Amino acid sequence: MPRGERKAAAQVMPKQREGEHTSPPIAILVNGASSSGKTTFCRGLHERLTHLADGDPEAAFARVAFDDVGLLMSDRLYPISFVKLQGGDLSRLVSRAPHDGRAGWEYVDESGAAGKHGGSPRVRLVFNPHGQRLLAGVHRSWLAHLELGTNLIIDHFLQDAAWVDDVLDMLQRAGATVFVVGVFCSLEELERRESSRGDGGFEGRPRGLARRSDELCHSHPLDYHATVTTDRQTTAESVESVVAALQHAGVLDSGRPGGRSHTSR
Repeated sequence: MPRGERKAAAQVMPKQREGEHTSPPIAILVNGASSSGKTTFCRGLHERLTHLADGDPEAAFARVAFDDVGLLMSDRLYPISFVKLQGGDLSRLVSRAPHDGRAGWEYVDESGAAGKHGGSPRVRLVFNPHGQRLLAGVHRSWLAHLELGTNLIIDHFLQDAAWVDDVLDMLQRAGATVFVVGVFCSLEELERRESSRGDGGFEGRPRGLARRSDELCHSHPLDYHATVTTDRQTTAESVESVVAALQHAGVLDSGRPGGRSHTSR
């Protein structure tokens, strides 16, 4: 999809067949930098919408995420820098040296690149061809869920323009009603959270990813229908503000718990 069409795609008109009474699926696309709190927010939103659905299968949401790529990939394909951060066994890795092309992804130093924050370190996540295919496949799996009528909360890290194009093209093909949420956080808090995430699990992040991704994730011409600021709002406050925005926009039917709106958007 040409980049100039992203704004239009962010407010997708759902496809409905003549005489069809069911509403199109809802896709809540959540975008934010690494360590911005978007996954915590998405979990809270998922819990709240499940409560509102009250067992109605048509109103239930599933939560999917960019991080699913890492779960699909063998941990032997993790990059040396990432496994070293976790205190893992480097001898198990396929990669023999950083940036040798064997790892599924790498963190590339972009400290010299232009950006609103500047400074160093600033690193960007870059997939190798295997990782790129996995990400494309994850995006297409979301299309399949939406085509089956499943409502989705999409926890994403829209670092690259090509990822934005691919996701919005998928949502348009699905005929989903799309609601886009931007997750923001101060740089100081991003970096504080980043420095505390080396917990030995998949949540660990290298220094500089939060700073650089905050420059990139919100640089695309996406029209946010709602925004949250996670260092100024609690998770509960953020969730309630977005639920209210969904209802006000007619995406959720405030007249019945968790119901889909029948208003085309």
